[in-house]
Amino acid sequence: MSVQIRFLNMRRTASVEQEITTRVDELRALHGRLIGCYVSVEMPHKSHQSGNTLEVRVSLALPGELVVIRKSSSAAPATAVRQAFEALRRRLRKVTGKRIAARKPRTPRVR
Repeated sequence: MSVQIRFLNMRRTASVEQEITTRVDELRALHGRLIGCYVSVEMPHKSHQSGNTLEVRVSLALPGELVVIRKSSSAAPATAVRQAFEALRRRLRKVTGKRIAARKPRTPRVR
């Protein structure tokens, strides 16, 4: 599985990259059929009055499905990444739960 990390309008930091790779590994353990992951950490603009906000976008490719989450936060970058991945985990549970519930129940064999 390929993981792409992109920083926009801010410096690339090793701690945030490590946080992202740790969270992706956790998702991979939760759902083993991940195809790819794209993470974008962006500071859209700098505001001196209301504070700087970060926007974290995560696109997770599953077989036959693309799960996308976008989260804005005024917290530290590592905290914003953690919040985005927690929201992605909740969305992933909903998506996979729906997919599992939509399957036909298996009929037992009678011998």
